[in-house]
Amino acid sequence: MSVEELKRVVLERAKAEADEIIREAIKKSEAIVKDAEERRKRFIESEKAKIRSELQVESRIGEARRRARLIVSSAKAEVARAIEERAIALLRSLGGGRREESLKRLLEESLSELGGRAKPQSPIEVYVSPVDRALVERLLKEKGLEYQVREDPGIVGGVRISCCGGEVVVDNTYNTRLKRALTTLQKEVSRDFAV
Repeated sequence: MSVEELKRVVLERAKAEADEIIREAIKKSEAIVKDAEERRKRFIESEKAKIRSELQVESRIGEARRRARLIVSSAKAEVARAIEERAIALLRSLGGGRREESLKRLLEESLSELGGRAKPQSPIEVYVSPVDRALVERLLKEKGLEYQVREDPGIVGGVRISCCGGEVVVDNTYNTRLKRALTTLQKEVSRDFAV
């Protein structure tokens, strides 16, 4: 065998061995890549499952908070209604000297607030509860004042004075004062019991 032939045989074997090594390396690298891809997919699925689980928990927590807010809101509204009903019942039952003193003070406050806003020759009307009409008329006469007294069955007590064709109204009824007090109370309760 000649040197050239020997050289050629050695080169062919070396090339064949190199090709085999490369094929083996490619197989191994493909297996490593495939394994890495499968681990990556399993990891992604695992993370997705964790996220879905966390989202479900967050969703449940959010729903629980929403329900809690509705329950608290409903309870606050119920308490406000009960307080209003009880207060109206107490105001309706207010009698004798206490009612007269209350009406006298509310009438004086209203007339004072009306003050110079009333125009001369402008009719002034005083709206009262039907049960308070006679008492308010007497209080107005004691003051030497001439007003038109009108009954309003929606008024629990107190007075509402109107003049200048309704442009100026001073509302000092129990109803309005109670609404203001309840609004203030609801704000305080909402602040103290926020969910």
